[in-house]
Amino acid sequence: MRDEARHLLPLIPAILAVAETEHMTEASELLGVPQPTVSRQIARASSILGVQLVERSGRGIALTTAGRILVPYLQRVAVDLEAGLDAAGEHDANARGRIAISFQNTLGEDIVPALIRQFRGDHPAVTFDLDQGARARCLDRLDDGLADLAFVSLSAEHTEANSFQLYDERLVLVVPADHRLARARSVHVRDTAGDSYIAMGHGYGMRSICEDLWADAGIAPDIEFEGRDIHTVRGLVGAGLGIAILPRSRGLGPEVVEVKISDPAARRRIGMVWSGRTAAGQVHAFRTMVIRSGRSLVVR
Repeated sequence: MRDEARHLLPLIPAILAVAETEHMTEASELLGVPQPTVSRQIARASSILGVQLVERSGRGIALTTAGRILVPYLQRVAVDLEAGLDAAGEHDANARGRIAISFQNTLGEDIVPALIRQFRGDHPAVTFDLDQGARARCLDRLDDGLADLAFVSLSAEHTEANSFQLYDERLVLVVPADHRLARARSVHVRDTAGDSYIAMGHGYGMRSICEDLWADAGIAPDIEFEGRDIHTVRGLVGAGLGIAILPRSRGLGPEVVEVKISDPAARRRIGMVWSGRTAAGQVHAFRTMVIRSGRSLVVR
């Protein structure tokens, strides 16, 4: 950059204000600085260039020929600078960003944290809004635009167009250690026709799966208790208050036993769901990361 250009850069606002108003006092008001400051800056610019930029014209001032030639170039500099600032600001906003995720309670212990940790390694400035609860709540928040992504058990409505399956897990029958089926190698859901069940409440993904399994087996079980948390349901089973169909647990106490269920439908698909809305930059980046490497991050 030429020395003249480098020294002229901080004086551009004063030159453009004078060109617009053709009056020193009005230019100073436009810039919000004292009038003598504008006068000194115009004089300084003329000295740098070696030519006068303004001249007296009646009770005001006007640009000289050199000034009229220079101003369009300075205006382009100002426009380009504003465009650059806007682009930088947009990049910064995208780099920071905020991602709203809804997820079923059972996925908050390891799956969602593992995915966020992986993403934050390359995007440390991104923040997350996390909301957990029943499957129906998660999907409602996604539909309402309150969540960008939902991690839930997938159903037939979820296809490759709006979801990505992370894994498929078998469900088990959880019974008290002294239950008649505790030592069975496997059971069919119809074998539990006379038992009292402890189930998740309506709206939870596990409740929907269980209702389908019961219907397929042709039974209408007695629901002794309803819970909102799988750990609570498992605890109620351990207390001898009923049986339950649940995902496998990594840590079992001596009071409960997990028995394999032979019904092919006794499984749930866990994955990420998105809406048809255009995804913001960081949301799209997170979704892409989950699709590309999410399965390797989730060990089941």
